Amino acid sequence: MTKNRIIKNIYPLTIKITNLSIQQQLQQFLITQLLKLDNSNFTNFLSNNNPISIYRLPKIDSISYRCAIAFQLSSYSPLTLAETIFNTLQQQPNHSGALSFTVTLLDPGWLEFTLCDRRLSLWLQSWQSFAYPRKRFTLKSRNHDNLCPLEYTYARCCTLLRLGDKEGLIKLEKEIFEPYQWPLSTSQPIPWSSLVLNQFERSLISQIITTVDRLENKSNRDEIKLGLALSETFLSFERYCRIFGKISGHNSHLSQARLGLVAITQLLLQGLWLSHMEQLPRDRL
Repeated sequence: MTKNRIIKNIYPLTIKITNLSIQQQLQQFLITQLLKLDNSNFTNFLSNNNPISIYRLPKIDSISYRCAIAFQLSSYSPLTLAETIFNTLQQQPNHSGALSFTVTLLDPGWLEFTLCDRRLSLWLQSWQSFAYPRKRFTLKSRNHDNLCPLEYTYARCCTLLRLGDKEGLIKLEKEIFEPYQWPLSTSQPIPWSSLVLNQFERSLISQIITTVDRLENKSNRDEIKLGLALSETFLSFERYCRIFGKISGHNSHLSQARLGLVAITQLLLQGLWLSHMEQLPRDRL
């Protein structure tokens, strides 16, 4: 694969958190910036409700998105257009308590946004504040044979959360896991910065972000496939990232942060199940 030449970088570009989908936030942010340019080509493009093309790069070690807006407007040189947008982004003020990105201008006209690891904890924290991206209209199914791995993983998440509550690492909001509700008490904040961000934590976080982005992208989602992929990634995380025993005794903050990832996974799996089934999945093995 040919490596694109880096022309210049911006750091940091800060974007306030408005929902759980990072991809959607970047698209909304870029729409706002294009409107500020007062360019008829941008205005016409946006007035036709054309979506800005932004896609996740297949990386585990970073959360990176590449934007193809400069190639969507063929009346300009992609590199010239991308540089115009880049220069506008460079003038944006920094916001505290916001997601931080490194923006890279690449030849022949790509814009690449990479989320800063140090602000990843802010995105994880936002799960207790923003609503789950639930599907509004769906055709329910009575056949759940292909959902067995999803239901098993969901029940496993619930079991781990109950054990975490029993051992005093976390506090459940209620004994029953209600639909689309954050399961943990907000009175006990999760120490997200204690995650070590090893291969398995990163893989799970990456799959969570992919799941949310695709749920928000109504033209490109398959809840069953998303649920199965998230289940597989979570089971690998659980296998290699210990939560209880010596870990909780020596580093309770790490155990609490990993239980936070369990809670996010539990909430997502529950919602993905409910997109196809009338009844809640079983929460006990």
